[in-house]
Amino acid sequence: MSIDPRSDEGLDFGIDSMIRDEPGYRIGFTVEALGNDDSLEIVLRTIDRITWWKSLSYFMFVQGNRGTGPEIRIETEDDTHEARQFLFGPALTSIATLELWKGGIGGFGAFAGSLPINAWANQGRRIIFTWHQD
Repeated sequence: MSIDPRSDEGLDFGIDSMIRDEPGYRIGFTVEALGNDDSLEIVLRTIDRITWWKSLSYFMFVQGNRGTGPEIRIETEDDTHEARQFLFGPALTSIATLELWKGGIGGFGAFAGSLPINAWANQGRRIIFTWHQD
């Protein structure tokens, strides 16, 4: 196992860290065992007092440090504080990325960060991003 999300070994179960920790962008990152070795689950959570739009996008490929190709997106907003998505088979590539976004000014999203990931090596894991402060 590894602490490097791009490793061929997959992320360590039990990781509990912050992917970004500053005013407006306090986002936790945890890894759990899924109990299903042929998929990867991504989860986006917000604490109850956060109601502005948040998004977690999965891209199968990376170009110029940004996600490209088909996008799989989950979102939270208003009273919806958790969204989940299972990723299977062809969607699981070794050169993928996860991107976090939040509501911005004038209806445009504000980029909050990304995590390049070897999704294929991370089958059997649930990767959870929790937005603690907006």
